[in-house]
Parts: sequence; C-alpha cells; structure tokens
Amino acid sequence: MSLKQKLSDQVRELRQTDSILWMIALGHTFTHWCPATFYLLLPFLVKEMGLTYSQAGFLVTIRAAANLLINIPAGMLVDLIGKKALLMALALVATGVPYFLVGVSQNYFWIALFMAFVGVGNYLWHPAAISTLSERYPDKRGFAIAIHAMGPNVGESLAPLFVGILLLYLSWRNVLFINLIPGIVIAFVLWKFLFGKLESRAQAQKGLSAKEYFSGMKKLAQNPSILMLVLVAGMRSMTQQGLHTFIPIYLTNDLGLSSAVAGLYLSVIQTAGLVGTPIAGSLSDRSGRKRVLSAGLFSTSIALVVLAYFRLNWLFISGLAMLGFFLYAVRPVIWAWVLDLSPKEVGGSTVSFFSGAQSLLSSVSPWLCGLIADRWGILSAFYFLAGTVFVANLIVMAIREEGKEPATLVQEPA
Repeated sequence: MSLKQKLSDQVRELRQTDSILWMIALGHTFTHWCPATFYLLLPFLVKEMGLTYSQAGFLVTIRAAANLLINIPAGMLVDLIGKKALLMALALVATGVPYFLVGVSQNYFWIALFMAFVGVGNYLWHPAAISTLSERYPDKRGFAIAIHAMGPNVGESLAPLFVGILLLYLSWRNVLFINLIPGIVIAFVLWKFLFGKLESRAQAQKGLSAKEYFSGMKKLAQNPSILMLVLVAGMRSMTQQGLHTFIPIYLTNDLGLSSAVAGLYLSVIQTAGLVGTPIAGSLSDRSGRKRVLSAGLFSTSIALVVLAYFRLNWLFISGLAMLGFFLYAVRPVIWAWVLDLSPKEVGGSTVSFFSGAQSLLSSVSPWLCGLIADRWGILSAFYFLAGTVFVANLIVMAIREEGKEPATLVQEPA
C-alpha cells in the first residue's frame, strides 16, 4: 500500500469517528493536562525547597504508587456495577482539585500527600473509558484506543506551552490555581454532552454476577501473553514517567533554558506523539500488533541514546521528536493487543490490572532515576531508560501473536 493510500485511509477513519469517541478523548486530555503542568513546575519547586533529584522524583513516585490503591477497586466497580459514566465524571473532579491544594501547601509533606491524592483521581478514568471504547469499537479497537490516547498528547503538548508562558509572569503556585480553569470547562462539556449521549444510546451495561466476574478474572490471569504484555506496558510507562520527571529539570537546570523554551521543547515530544499515535493504532489493526509494537520500541531506545548524547543541536531536537513519536505511538497498540486477548466480560478489570502493573513499575521510575542521577549524573538516567525499553522489546519478540484477520473499516452508526 502506498503512502498516499495510507494517509487517505487515515483521513477516512477520522471522518468516520463519532462524537462519543472524541468526547472521551477530550476527558482524557484533562487527566493528563494537570500532570504535564506539574512536570514543568517541578524545577521551580526544586529550587524553592532545595530538593534533591531523588526527592523530586519521589513526588511523582508517590502519585504513581497511589494508582495501585485505586486501579483494582475501580475496575471491579466498572464490571460489577457498570457505572462507567459516573466513574469518568468523578475522575475529572478528583484529578484537578488535589493539584490546586498542592499550590497552597507550604511544606514537602503536604505536597507529597496531595500528589498521592492526584494519583487516586487520575487513574479512576482509564478502566471506565478504555473498556467503553473496546466494547463500542470492536472492529477498530486499535484506532479507537489510539484516538483516546491522543488526548494525553494534546494535553501534554499544549500544557507546557501555556504554562511556560505563564511562568514568565506568575509564580508556580499561581499557575496551579489558573490551571483549574480548563479543567472546569472540560468537565462541564463532558457532563453536558458525553454522558447524556451514552445514556441515550443505552451504553450503560448491567453489571456481572460475582461468579461471572471471578471466572473472567481466572481466564485473564492464566494467559501468559497478557502477563508478558503487562510487563512490557509497565516498562514503557517507566520510561515515560522518568522522562516526564527529568527532561524539564535537565533542560532548565542543566542546559540553562528558560521555562518558555523548555516548554517548547517538551511540546515537540508531545506533538510528535500526537502524530504517531493514530498512525500506529490504525496500522496495528491492519498489519498486526507485534510488528508495530516491536518497531516502535526499538526506535524509542535509539531516540533515547540520541537524546542523551547530543546537546542542543538539530540532532537533539530530532531525538526529541523521534522519542515522542514512537514512545506514545506504541501505547495504544499495547492496550489494543491486551484487550484482543482478554475476556470481554471483565474489560474494566483488565484495564485496572493492566494500569496497576504499569503504576507499580512507573511508580519506582522517577525515584530510581533520581538515585541514578544523584550518583552518576542526569544523563545516566536517560541511558538507563533506553536499556529498559530495549529489554521490553526483547519480551515482545518472545510473545506469540495469535492469528487475527485484519480489521475492515466499518462506518459507525450516526
């Protein structure tokens, strides 16, 4: 298939996408807008409070660790009760408020505590949202999850630009206060338009019995391919969390860039991810998950080496773009592959189990990278993450991909 034909198919798929998918992606945007803001504010917090790299990393680690507390209960609620719209609404509220409270906190303990609450709210979203998409778009699962995954790329590309400019005039605390405004607007839009449509289209499903639920979970736990993919997803998430935490610090504290310029560099990563995500998701529907995932992970490891080796030249910027394109492109492919293999009746708990494993590994990444940076320098942390992605790719190569016919494009109902 020619490049022109592939681009034509991408445009056709985007035109066929209904408003419910776009609305869910919008909600996902906000759940990542707030963390993206905090990453750029972290260097200011480090300077104001005199934090070490490991202390800075721990603030992100505790947020990810808190995800573990909410993932499994959230998945059980989705499958047993079926109140997906309610969980999505609660997630948006519970994500924004703790960041506001971080802005009024005056010591490290309270900041760390509220960052833990952020982790609880942030990961309420995924079990309800992703299981809804998996059920609604079974023939275009990779593409639908890719559109959902574009939400973080939009939030994480716009937030650094917006916040970088604000930091030229405001303190980091005032920025957190202003940061609530887009959250309130997006939450209102979702409540007004998304949830009403889900109810009118009878998207809310009856919950499972306890027997059906545990039967599905048994099938899930006995599938070695799912367990291997969960490990791969966790290692990819380790890389993402480590980079989110230390690239802003590297750009501002080590390379001496202003907050506005650092925000622009971070936007290069997210914008490239925004481009790569739908391409990889759609391509995996046609060409197979394994091939696309392996190529993406290999390219990510190369990009990390380039990023660590070159400083502020065109190769450095190319490395940032390449890193964003492939690191984010593989995320929906992993999700789609896991949901291909998982029992349909426990989709919410599959997402929770999957997210929980990601949180377990990603929670230690900022702290571990901080220890490595304190001991051997911040570039050593980037080399460590490159090795992590390389090992993840070896695991992918060991997974046997089950035969699956390429999905055909299906027009969604109006």
